[in-house]
Amino acid sequence: MNRIATLLLCLLVPAGCVLADSPIAPFTAEYATLRNGHEIARTTIEWKRNGDANWTLRTTTQGTSSLAKIAGLDVAEESVLRWNGARPETTRYDFRQDMAFKNKRRHGEFDWDSGEVHMVEGGSDARYGLVPFTIDRNALTIALAADLAGHADTFSYKVATKDAIDDVRYSPCGEVKLNVPAGSFLTRCLERVRKKRTSTSWFAEIDNGWIPVQIEQVERKGDTITMRLVATRSGMENGE
Repeated sequence: MNRIATLLLCLLVPAGCVLADSPIAPFTAEYATLRNGHEIARTTIEWKRNGDANWTLRTTTQGTSSLAKIAGLDVAEESVLRWNGARPETTRYDFRQDMAFKNKRRHGEFDWDSGEVHMVEGGSDARYGLVPFTIDRNALTIALAADLAGHADTFSYKVATKDAIDDVRYSPCGEVKLNVPAGSFLTRCLERVRKKRTSTSWFAEIDNGWIPVQIEQVERKGDTITMRLVATRSGMENGE
């Protein structure tokens, strides 16, 4: 459905009308993933328009060295999103992690007509209520980028987890110039502090859209996982 048709539908059926336009242009970004400063994997984030009114965010990670390579680390996380105004809402979520000694699966269906999330993970099978603008954890990347594009002052999200919806908040932590393999970028820093870990994302406006240049998670025991941008391609280069 194109934008004009969608707007006409909104005029006819205004209640709960959802617009399909994304404030974030399609892109593919590749990252070196490091553990305590040593590269262990490569990660790709792909944001693309679907054939329908939805969009897909797919994050994949494959081990390239150390134990991650030996164990055959292979992770894929995929979110299907729709846009409600300028904010994303998840419609489906899938997570898969394969390793030599540990495999995980998580699948979520977000039924906006009935107002319910159905999340299945291992032996857990949970159903709970949806609230407006609910997203999954993978989609936080796009939600943050959208709020940066919209010049937001606050960064607060409803995130569906294994059996409940959590309130997730990020705090601005200034402008920082970062040097990563892809180059030098002036970034906006956003930080989330929890008891067990701190997550920080640095975004830069690249190819007319906000893309994470670096993402870092520091565990309470001191281990640090860092993703550093190696290369990026815009949607036009990907044939969008």
